[in-house]
Amino acid sequence: MNLTTGYWCPVVASSELGSKPIGRTRFGQKLVFWRSAGRAVCMPDRCPHRGAALSLGKINKARNALACPFHGLEFAANGRCVHLPVESDPRIPADFGVQPLKVCEEDGYIWLWQGPENEQCAEPQVPRHPATLGMRYGQATGTWNAHYTRCIENVCDFSHLPFVHPATIGRFKAGWRADIEIVDVPGGFRAYLREGDERGQCLEFLYPNRWLLMLSPWMMLGLVFAPIDDDHTFVYGRTWHKLPVPGIQWLMNGYTRLSQFLVFRDDWPIVASQTPGDVLAARDEKLFPSDAPVIAYRKLHRSFYN
Repeated sequence: MNLTTGYWCPVVASSELGSKPIGRTRFGQKLVFWRSAGRAVCMPDRCPHRGAALSLGKINKARNALACPFHGLEFAANGRCVHLPVESDPRIPADFGVQPLKVCEEDGYIWLWQGPENEQCAEPQVPRHPATLGMRYGQATGTWNAHYTRCIENVCDFSHLPFVHPATIGRFKAGWRADIEIVDVPGGFRAYLREGDERGQCLEFLYPNRWLLMLSPWMMLGLVFAPIDDDHTFVYGRTWHKLPVPGIQWLMNGYTRLSQFLVFRDDWPIVASQTPGDVLAARDEKLFPSDAPVIAYRKLHRSFYN
């Protein structure tokens, strides 16, 4: 599996980065995220001296550097070691440091670059849902015990609703047939449930991992699936809304947390049971017309890999 082109992937919420570094595993790699003079920085979460986790260290604001908790070595945002307090010789080898990973910050997320390191190649813009511009949101997080591609396909799948969610969102869909229309949008697709000659419920997916469900003109449910490793995915859920009510933030956070638990608890064991985990390896599955959003996602996903 080789990435043929690049994309930005949201992996951490901006709100998680404060005055201390944080350690997160993304794409199977242990990473440390921190801020240097307000700018988001990402590095491997391992000191090159003795292998300690840099995420357990502190940020030296005077030098805009991250200090290792073991021996106090400090690393600047470009990865260079800028302070070596344990040695009497203050000279630091020019090649001693860590290799930072390329990140940017947009739309309340830290985005990690996935792709070739080619300075001549123009990087795409981060994918954003135009419908959410100017809206507020409540947020909740959680972990799914499955590969992120299976998680994405699950929320793009209308046809499982009456079987997996008979007591909630699939309650009134007994005997229902999924007639789905796919419309391409820049960087992804929209999937509409057809109700006769009319378009009904709509979801929008933007590659690599942003999903949006239009609940009403004033409320939408958004999800970001941040890959942890082959068997775990960290999910950022947002309830986007246009309610200009003072003090509603805590209420929307609670609503987002409760609604996701009530619905997704039905999905968790089933999605975790799917094999293989990564859909790139699912070459022998037979897909049907009702799997149209899944087919659209796999086409997008495979276009980035050989």
